[in-house]
Amino acid sequence: MAGHILLAEDDKALSALMQDFFRAAGVAVTPAYDGEQALVLAQEQPFDLLVLDVMMPHLNGLEVCEAVRQESDVPVIFVTALGQEGDTLAGFRAGADDYITKPFSFPVLVAKAQALMRRARGLRLGASELGYANILMDTASGTVTVDGNPVNLRPKEAKILELLLREQGRTVSRDLLIERVWGTDFDGDERMIDRHIASLRKALGTASQHIRAVYGKGYRLGGST
Repeated sequence: MAGHILLAEDDKALSALMQDFFRAAGVAVTPAYDGEQALVLAQEQPFDLLVLDVMMPHLNGLEVCEAVRQESDVPVIFVTALGQEGDTLAGFRAGADDYITKPFSFPVLVAKAQALMRRARGLRLGASELGYANILMDTASGTVTVDGNPVNLRPKEAKILELLLREQGRTVSRDLLIERVWGTDFDGDERMIDRHIASLRKALGTASQHIRAVYGKGYRLGGST
């Protein structure tokens, strides 16, 4: 499972962007737009992670976190414009597991959230494992699964996926793909890259939504459209 988070952010435009990035990574999101609503939702249903703004109407994020901590050890990330050392320390004293200041990288936020959810479930990736959303690759055995189901990839497709997983959230240029996947064997036909990407997407099924073309640059695993 990719997880289910509560996202409490009173800026609805920013919340919408954050929701897009989480959902693109296969994470379910329930939004809240003030602290009181966030606390009610957190107490009424189980979540794998809470992402809380600090400055919210009715109850601030620190108050929400402190109340939640009285009955739950669910992971909490604060995402806030308050970036002074005292603010960060207050966040951790309230019970936060991480504290991110605005402006921030959406892919990094998603990656941190996924890491905290894996840790909370006791599902840390092994030394040879790479993962994103519902995609898991064991580079030692060469196995790939989507939602726990095995996926058969040809060698070049597996190399492309491994590179995208290692660089998740960042655009992988065509030049880097050529260097890492084909090396000196590349025959100069860049359409070959597109054909292998298309084949990889087909093999991944619904998880193919996570591979995005970046016009004029290359490909990226994860991120918003």
